Amino acid sequence: MRKRLIISSLGVLAALLLALIPLSSASAHEVRHVGNYTFIVGFLNEPAYANTQNAISLTLCNGKTCQIAGGGDDGPVSNPLNDADKSLKAEVSTGGSAPLALTLTPVDGAPGKYTADFIPTKTGDYTFHFTGTLNGQKIDEKFTSGPNTFSEVEHIASYPASQGTTSQQGNNDLQAQIQDAKNTGVLVGSLGALIGLIGLGTAVVALRRRPAASTGSDESLRG
Repeated sequence: MRKRLIISSLGVLAALLLALIPLSSASAHEVRHVGNYTFIVGFLNEPAYANTQNAISLTLCNGKTCQIAGGGDDGPVSNPLNDADKSLKAEVSTGGSAPLALTLTPVDGAPGKYTADFIPTKTGDYTFHFTGTLNGQKIDEKFTSGPNTFSEVEHIASYPASQGTTSQQGNNDLQAQIQDAKNTGVLVGSLGALIGLIGLGTAVVALRRRPAASTGSDESLRG
């Protein structure tokens, strides 16, 4: 009995510890098997920030086995696919913006790894599109950032803020305060009107229930 109690307590403690561990907003890279090859795709630098230099990170392996030594994204991979940059094209897009064509470049000293430099200028989801062929196999694959794939582009705070940015932020804050005040005034006014209607209704009911003066009193006054 005591042993079961200890095991249960440990289980609850482990669950609490897991709950306290913050979850990552996205996996480091997306792994996808495409025909005879394995694609590992993401941003070169994650988390990715708007207006900060970054790049597509592409790792290609022959077959469905693509293990990265050391468990990270920077180690050598098993079964690397070389020279893919000669037959594969890449482009990036976000939202309704037109796709931007990029050039894949092999990473020196890292077989099977390729990058394509660009600077994301907007926050949000980005899509990497690869087209072409790999040893005769047609490739047309899109990889989109998200909670289950790779990092979305986030906003990074700048310091010190420019005067224009500060003024705009102050103006936005002022407009927000004015709108809040308007909303509060409407709410208070609505509550006041409701309370007034309730009071008026109560007064009308009270007047209707008020007993009329007795007939005897009226007759005595006439006499």
